[in-house]
This record gives sequence, C-alpha cells and structure tokens, in this order.
Amino acid sequence: MQDSKPHILVVDDDHPLSTKEAKSLLQYFIYDLIILDVMLPGINGIDFVKTIKSNKSETPIVMLTALSEIDDRIRGLESGASDYITKPFEPRELLIRIRNLINNYNNYKKEQKIKRLGNSYYNLESKEFKKKDKVILLSSTEQKLLEILISSNGQTISRDELSTLMGNYSIRSIDVQIVRIRSKIEDDTKEPKYLKTIRNEGYALYT
Repeated sequence: MQDSKPHILVVDDDHPLSTKEAKSLLQYFIYDLIILDVMLPGINGIDFVKTIKSNKSETPIVMLTALSEIDDRIRGLESGASDYITKPFEPRELLIRIRNLINNYNNYKKEQKIKRLGNSYYNLESKEFKKKDKVILLSSTEQKLLEILISSNGQTISRDELSTLMGNYSIRSIDVQIVRIRSKIEDDTKEPKYLKTIRNEGYALYT
C-alpha cells in the first residue's frame, strides 16, 4: 500500500541534517514540503532556496528565521519560498501553514496530470479521456500518440518524427491514428480546434 503520509525535509541550524546531505536527498527523493532555516552553516538559506528552485523544483518551501525585518521577508519570498515564518512561532500556526501548503501542492500535482481540451480532458496518470463528463475509450496506440502530442506543448511534430516516436509506424498508420483521435476529441472533425494539421509540416495539439 502506498504511504499517504506527507514527506517533509527539515534543514535547520539545530538539525543534524547538513545542507550537503539535504542536496543529496533532493536529488533522489521528491518531498511534499521543505522546512528551511535562513541561518545555515556554510550557506545562506536564501541561496539554498535559489539552488533548489534552479532545478525546477515545485516543492513548497517554508523558511524559518529570527530575522523579522520586512526586507528579510521580501528577500525570502523573492528567492522562491512559499512562506516565511519568524521565530519564535506558535507551533499550531506552523502546522496549519504546512497543512495548507501541502494540500495546495497536492492539488497542483493533480492538476498537472490533467490536460484539458475545452470541455474535455485527458488524465496522464489514469489514461482516461472524458468528453463532457463521458468516458471515451482510447486504444493503447491512441493513448501513446496523444501523449506524444501533449508533450509537444503546441509545437508542430512532423509525420516522420511521430513515426519514429511511435516505434517506426508507417506514415499512413500515423495519419489513420490521427483521424481516430480527432474523431474522439473534436466536436467538429472538419474544423478541429485542438488537433490540427499543419500543412506540409505535420500535426500540433493545442491544449
């Protein structure tokens, strides 16, 4: 059974975990929240936040500090921290802030798995496509091709590239699958809004 408890990384000046160890852990594990002290041995906490965010991490970060000046708060939030709490703090307040940040982060992660096409959406995790709240069945081939198009973020992909990404499908097979997908996701296949043919170039999916 999957562990439903949130995973929180704590890095502060009173904690035995060093920043070097924290960096190593962040390379191999995904956390639901990071609690970070501004005053860390060997590195400023704000610089550490910038390092974390430079690696495209979306994990919320709570900064703890004895520095209460407004400029310190602004620097902390500008660095990419989600919240900034000054010491001493009320433990119950910290717990509430942590719970809210984790809930928001979980909702964000769920939303990232959903790709919307007007009143329809495709769930990248469950492989389920719904159109007007009705489940539309997609074959495994259609799912794979649709996900390739989704990952292109609106960029045109040539038929040759799609053929390669699909495991050397023939161009004809790619065209057939495009027609099948379009018939399931579009309201009007003659004037598609989402899965478009780019003349002499290939196909593009607009989400």
